[in-house]
Amino acid sequence: MEFDLLIDHIVKEVIEKLKTQNPVMELKKKRCLVIVNGGTAGLEQVLLQLKEISSNYELQIMFSESGKEIIGEDRFSQYETKDPSLMEVSSFIKDIDMILLPLLTKNTCAKVAVGIRDNAVTYLISKGITSGKKIVAVNDSCTAEGGTVYADQINLNIKKLKSYGITFVKSTKLSNYILREEKNKNTCLREKKIITLKDLFNVKNCKILLSKDTIVTALAEEKARENKVSFEIEE
Repeated sequence: MEFDLLIDHIVKEVIEKLKTQNPVMELKKKRCLVIVNGGTAGLEQVLLQLKEISSNYELQIMFSESGKEIIGEDRFSQYETKDPSLMEVSSFIKDIDMILLPLLTKNTCAKVAVGIRDNAVTYLISKGITSGKKIVAVNDSCTAEGGTVYADQINLNIKKLKSYGITFVKSTKLSNYILREEKNKNTCLREKKIITLKDLFNVKNCKILLSKDTIVTALAEEKARENKVSFEIEE
């Protein structure tokens, strides 16, 4: 009985502390920079996939010159647009959680593979690689078929980018990969002593494994019900 009272007291203290914190910071989505190049393969599918991803991420759009000319800014008008200069890239990328390259072209792929950083987009991708940012690219527009020596060279660029840590997926699999990765990162929280609202903001439709000593705050329980998240206590 005394143990139950102690738990209730701890939970109340945690809730009071949460109330004094900035609620905007608690509810802030992760930031995802979407770089729009000039690739057109799978464009409509990419737009659908980004809409799904936006439910869990704050999407910010950055256009390459070919992206503006070929794809057009109107197709992404519902999202915030960013246009950092070369001087601003280093500070800008610090606030980004993930970089998406859904319309990556063979040209940009080749440049990044050999370290060419001749514009803001290639420079930003390079900085993302060297700073260890999660980068996911769609390969619909940057792969080559035919089995020729030239095609093999183009595909070798993708192999190099993979070795740099960039993940490649098909446009039809983009949102599933991104959201599944996020789910997998969050469904095991047994090392945490206290689960708060912040831990559950981007977690939906899953079961979370907890330690038997873990405390779940009232706000977190409410968010779990809203997001259809259930808790399972580790034996």
